[in-house]
Amino acid sequence: MIQRSASHLLRALLFVGVGFLAACSSNTPDTSYEKLPTLSSLNKARVTVSGFSSGGYMANQIHLAHPEEIEGAAIFSAGPWGCAIKGLSHAMMSCMKTTLQMASLDERMVMLHKASRSGTIGDPALLVDDPVYIFLGQADTVVAPAVTESLIGFYQKLVASYNLRVTTLPNATHGFPTLQTDAKCGSPSSSHLQNCNFDGAGEAFTTLYGQLKPASDESQLSGEIFEFGQAPFFEGRGMLDRGYLYIPASCKDANNLCQLHVALHGCDQSVEVTGDSFIRNSGFNRWADSNNIVVLYPQATKSLTNPKGCWDWWGYEKEPFFSRSNPQITAIIDIINQLTARTE
Repeated sequence: MIQRSASHLLRALLFVGVGFLAACSSNTPDTSYEKLPTLSSLNKARVTVSGFSSGGYMANQIHLAHPEEIEGAAIFSAGPWGCAIKGLSHAMMSCMKTTLQMASLDERMVMLHKASRSGTIGDPALLVDDPVYIFLGQADTVVAPAVTESLIGFYQKLVASYNLRVTTLPNATHGFPTLQTDAKCGSPSSSHLQNCNFDGAGEAFTTLYGQLKPASDESQLSGEIFEFGQAPFFEGRGMLDRGYLYIPASCKDANNLCQLHVALHGCDQSVEVTGDSFIRNSGFNRWADSNNIVVLYPQATKSLTNPKGCWDWWGYEKEPFFSRSNPQITAIIDIINQLTARTE
């Protein structure tokens, strides 16, 4: 009996050991992803950016860091540039809630111009002709409406009034507004999407690109979602080893002129957490498909300092989080340059 028990125990330990090795192997970063292509159709692309929540903060940061390259921004449920300059605890109390008073608009503008003079960001004068779209949910309890209203005031100082478009929905909470979810307005799903009978992606694209053709039907999209390796562009700890592109069939033809849009997910919204829900259901692909727009979906990742997989809007990476030298901002710009064959 003792020998049989020992034999069973040995087999059990071997089984557990194999299982453990398999588990370790499955957690090893996959380096076999496709290489990011260069698309000839994007050689003369207008590049715009959008983002929800932490992605909205990052979209704002990229827009200010590289205004010579980013020609418009759409920001959903986020606050103003540099809001978290005093650190994470202050960010939570003044850039999400309003428990602590955030820096005034005048103070933020002084900080902005100081950062520009030092070369930390680009020249804010280049933003004056850029289209900007801002979405605000009045029932948002994650990012207080007053915080997003501060973002509106910030852009009113930087862009021409006719280039700024704002949507305010009274029943919307903290979720990306899309027609492609069953989650009712005010009750976002686990994917942080909500249906308020409002097409956020369509409104953003119309603001950023002007008159557009009607969006394609979701079931009849011509393009493909392309998975590529992000590792060659990033050495920090805040980005996933893979990112995604939506490439309309028309943009695979080098003779066509296409545009490029960067869409940034929010916290707990990457493929690591919610699968491809944001990529497939935000609505950007439908408009991109019929209007010759390639959509880039970079991916953040979770870590001990960033357990929800947020974009770096408070400083968990090296360098000031709003700086041109921030690893995430640098990686996204490098990805853009690879896609468009631009040189710095």
